[in-house]
Amino acid sequence: MLRAWRGAVVAAVVAGTAIAAQLVVIAPAQAAAAAISIAATSEIKPVTGDVLVVYHISSLSSAKLAGTVTGGAAGEVAALYAQPFPYKKAGTRVASITLKAATTAYSFTVKPTLATHYAVKLFASGTATAPVASSAARAVYVASDQTISPYQKCGRPVCHETYHIDTFVPASALKFEMAKHLYPYSGLSLSATGTPGAPKWLYLNAGHPTVSKPHRVSATEFENTLTFSFTIGNDGFYFIPSYCTKDAESSDGIGLPGRHGCGASRILTATTAYLG
Repeated sequence: MLRAWRGAVVAAVVAGTAIAAQLVVIAPAQAAAAAISIAATSEIKPVTGDVLVVYHISSLSSAKLAGTVTGGAAGEVAALYAQPFPYKKAGTRVASITLKAATTAYSFTVKPTLATHYAVKLFASGTATAPVASSAARAVYVASDQTISPYQKCGRPVCHETYHIDTFVPASALKFEMAKHLYPYSGLSLSATGTPGAPKWLYLNAGHPTVSKPHRVSATEFENTLTFSFTIGNDGFYFIPSYCTKDAESSDGIGLPGRHGCGASRILTATTAYLG
């Protein structure tokens, strides 16, 4: 066998380009490597490009991981892996589908309770352990759920407002979230001729706020009391209260990475949908 192979090489060299062209034609084609696209979405508009869900609110607690496997084969298995905060353990398989064609779209719904990295891996079969392809990783972040008692009718000439803020977080994050400093904001517009428009800015510590120490309600809930006091006289008024704690995703897996306005001396009313 070895001698025959050597003879074929010599013949190709002697015959020139015609033989070389034939050798190219009969060379076996290599299959293209499989590829997996992946994207994450939720019911909440991304904040600085990050995908976010809300803990404890069923309608906002889910995200979707979706994409397409290309260059695969029928019978291969695409599996979703989840690596939750603090990201020290290897990802765990949480869902899978079996490909019916070389190009197959997939979609998985997830409900993380802490920030989680997700990736889709392709396997030759349901029992194979070594992936033949893998997607990039995508992160889904988790915000705490907060409820606040309703606005009360103001007295005159000085309005006093008291709010009870209940915060819901996973038990693993309760102690850390309770220890965070709560930043109170408010904005006030006044008009002698009717109800004014909403204030453009909210200011830190405006309205003489007081913030109580947090009170633990359960393993996953704590409460703060926030009060404001401001003079309105006989004017029409438009008052907006707000509050926030700074994100610390790298410490407890709650919130977004980086900073998102909390702690600034003033914030635009239009940007208060997410502060952290």
